[in-house]
Amino acid sequence: MPRLAGVVLDDRESAESDYAAYELSFRRDASGRNLIQGRVSATLRLRCERCNGVLELPVSSSFTLAVVEGLDEAAQLPEAYEPLLPEEADIDPAELVEDELLLAVPAVSRHAAGTCAPPPFAAPAEDLPDDTSHPHDNPFAVLEGLKRGH
Repeated sequence: MPRLAGVVLDDRESAESDYAAYELSFRRDASGRNLIQGRVSATLRLRCERCNGVLELPVSSSFTLAVVEGLDEAAQLPEAYEPLLPEEADIDPAELVEDELLLAVPAVSRHAAGTCAPPPFAAPAEDLPDDTSHPHDNPFAVLEGLKRGH
């Protein structure tokens, strides 16, 4: 799963993080639509954006995909079905599983609120120099002089 590998942490010490359990079944519904029903579960190891530590995200997802031939057909699907518009005639089951795992990854990976804290800064904010005390150190001071015609 090369796309997922770019998102999760590479942890060679934890063999369990390398596996995803899945089940796929293929059938037709009463209207003759080709369906793919599936379940996938895994524990994804991500980097917490707040504390920079390891975040273990348990994923458990169920889905029902209807194979469609165009956007018009996809728009007419019942709400219980998600459209699958394959680019080729063959559908790769591993890509379906990878897609579901990628959909479970949050936009910003963070531990639950209150369970971690950002790493401490090198200096507290009150110890940082005040930029207004030395106007000549301002990198935009030269531009201000040009603007005023100096």
